[in-house]
Amino acid sequence: MTNLQRLLGAVSIALLLAAATPSFAQSPGKSGRTDGTFAGIDQGDYAHFLVKTPKGRESFFILRPDKSVQSYLDNPDKLKGRKVRVRWEERDEKIPEAGGKQRIKVVTRVDERR
Repeated sequence: MTNLQRLLGAVSIALLLAAATPSFAQSPGKSGRTDGTFAGIDQGDYAHFLVKTPKGRESFFILRPDKSVQSYLDNPDKLKGRKVRVRWEERDEKIPEAGGKQRIKVVTRVDERR
């Protein structure tokens, strides 16, 4: 076996291992739901979905909103005070403004409660 063949074999193995290893951005976090009252949208570097709960106020990042979240983004004042169930995922995301990767809670869906 030539040196070139050994090098190509080592590179192939390294690429396979890199593809099989989950990245930090994909590390599994927990998911859950929070029931409360829609308190508004806080817009800074990122939009945050605000919910008032019996324990206080909770904030969830809005990264890629589905249509259940979009109506709250479009009409926050009109929908403020509505009872909601926020479904969320905890993820490791690259947040350059925070200096790199950070574990955050991201809203994935919002359902109106009665």
